[in-house]
Amino acid sequence: MKSPHSAPNVAAIWQQGMARRRFLKWSLLGSAGVAAVAAGGFAFLRRSPLDNQPVPAWATGLSAAEYHLFDRARQVLLPVEGTALTPSDQVPVVRNVQALLNNLDPATRKEMGTGLGLFDNAAVLSHGRRFVDLSDEEARAYFDSWGRATVIQRTLATVIKQLTYSAYWQEPTTWAPVDFDGPVSDKWGLAYLGNAPLPENDELRAKQPEGQA
Repeated sequence: MKSPHSAPNVAAIWQQGMARRRFLKWSLLGSAGVAAVAAGGFAFLRRSPLDNQPVPAWATGLSAAEYHLFDRARQVLLPVEGTALTPSDQVPVVRNVQALLNNLDPATRKEMGTGLGLFDNAAVLSHGRRFVDLSDEEARAYFDSWGRATVIQRTLATVIKQLTYSAYWQEPTTWAPVDFDGPVSDKWGLAYLGNAPLPENDELRAKQPEGQA
């Protein structure tokens, strides 16, 4: 049985917390964002050649479009060819993404699905085809452009990247090439305390290390 402090479990809990915080903004911006894209004149859910390709039987927690999006993100964000790193097609990246998304509450998961569809289809405006059909170079440029755009676009690009990276690096088969021998929390038996709240005292809060707020 896996330790409750194992990389997959910690990644799932962390990802859930991140998604909840960031998707709070979506409840205010989501409808406006979708409306703005629709006003740009592209057909939402434009067909892709990948729509005709079957998905694995295990992908019951993802729509077909979500499966193809993360499989494409895996190829684009993890270009390890020519290095000692484990090829991403030898790691269950998309299956792990599914497991992470299964940790989201239904409302957040629904928002996530809307956001993934927006990210995939909005590429029609700039490239004439969906994200899943872009070349590697175009897809990376698309991620970069969203990383410099509106709050909702930056949030979406970041969440997709973090889901993909977490799903890859949580697998022990990816650790040896970077000389990582596993989480010390497992080896030392340290209890995982979750997302600790900020101190109530303003003076203590000011001393909180940057990045932990």
